[in-house]
Amino acid sequence: MTVLLPPPVSPPDALTVSRPRFWPRWRPSRPGQAAAAPHDPTDDPFSEIRRGVRWTGLLLWLALVVHSLLAPPSREGLTQGEMLPWVLVMLGFITVFLTATSLPNQPRWQRLALHLAALESVLALLGNELLDGNSVLAGLLLVIAAQVAVTLPVRWALVWVAAQTLGLMSVYLSYWNAPDAWAYGTGYLCFQLFAVTTSQTAVREVRARRQLAVVVNELRATRALLAEASRHAERLQISRELHDLMGHHLTALGMNLQVALHLLPSGPARPHVEQAGELGRTLLGDVRTAVRGMREATPCDVRAEIEALARAASLPVHLSFSPGFSVPCSLRSQVLLRTVQEGLTNAVRHAGARQVWMDFACGLDPLGGGRQLTLHARDDGHGSLKFQPGCGLMGMRERLESVGGTLEVRARPGQPLELLVRLPRPGPVPAEEQALSSGPIYGAVGGVS
Repeated sequence: MTVLLPPPVSPPDALTVSRPRFWPRWRPSRPGQAAAAPHDPTDDPFSEIRRGVRWTGLLLWLALVVHSLLAPPSREGLTQGEMLPWVLVMLGFITVFLTATSLPNQPRWQRLALHLAALESVLALLGNELLDGNSVLAGLLLVIAAQVAVTLPVRWALVWVAAQTLGLMSVYLSYWNAPDAWAYGTGYLCFQLFAVTTSQTAVREVRARRQLAVVVNELRATRALLAEASRHAERLQISRELHDLMGHHLTALGMNLQVALHLLPSGPARPHVEQAGELGRTLLGDVRTAVRGMREATPCDVRAEIEALARAASLPVHLSFSPGFSVPCSLRSQVLLRTVQEGLTNAVRHAGARQVWMDFACGLDPLGGGRQLTLHARDDGHGSLKFQPGCGLMGMRERLESVGGTLEVRARPGQPLELLVRLPRPGPVPAEEQALSSGPIYGAVGGVS
């Protein structure tokens, strides 16, 4: 196994797509590292859910505050000395709540949002304590449960709900008898579980829509490849017909005109036969030029298709293309797209990655001397303790080998996965490309040799 090096600095023109994460690690920027793209609120897929939680929480807070101030026995539980602290606690709760639900959808800010949610729980329980265990004011815990369920996974959201319920039970047992405290405490536990379930259902619906968008982009890329392949097949069929029909007939015509010139004596008709022979040779050359043009495949915009897959991914994807990178529109284009798709799927589902780096290059094959396309893919995931290639990697390797390519997997137990893909690229090798490819292929990318 090869020891993995940390992911290299992402290129300045990297394409980044962000998504919410649970407790992400913040890493200070290093010298030379590209700055993160500014946050765009329209890129947050959960903004609609957060907006709903924000307005619902605001209305519920207002209703509970009015109830606590006006309706007995809540108003009787506040003494003159407790009124000002209770009002400050309630104002602090709504201020922290609105701040937490308005933060940008970025890893660093989500960590702050969770800290603020914990402060909200403390303020809600403190306000309940000042009201001598008022049962209605515990409704603020429902809003917090719905808020954290948007960011945290289900298991951690349930742990959060259990912690809030224990805090509420400690307040109830201080003022109520045990049966009433357990009855109201378990009741609010069920309400919080309902809030978590509702938020998680909305989150799953948003993720399902994003996955559907990924599938749609993949289908569009496949459709573009199929359409180009169909057009190329039509051009190839026409070129064959021209070559087999017109080419042979024109060749036979030229040979007969040459025989006629040898047999025809000098006279008025000879210049016309010579002219007809010259026109036949010219026409034959034009047909051959047209046939060669039809057989040549027009390069398609594979880079645009790869960028579309990266935009639809559910995690930031940093793409880097070497100058002049292109793939002939053939089976290699489809193989490369499917390789990128499988690499992104593995990073999301199995590696638990937060970012993915993909570097595409076109250079010399150090072994065969021809041209080759290379893909260097890596992530910052946790990998697996016992790495075993699954059906996805085996299918990727088989697909690459079917077109003469290779797949090299570099991994270490518990470390991120690194993929090195090589695809042969037909065509002559330009002089400038040969000069650029004289060194190691990956020596300048991530320190991998």
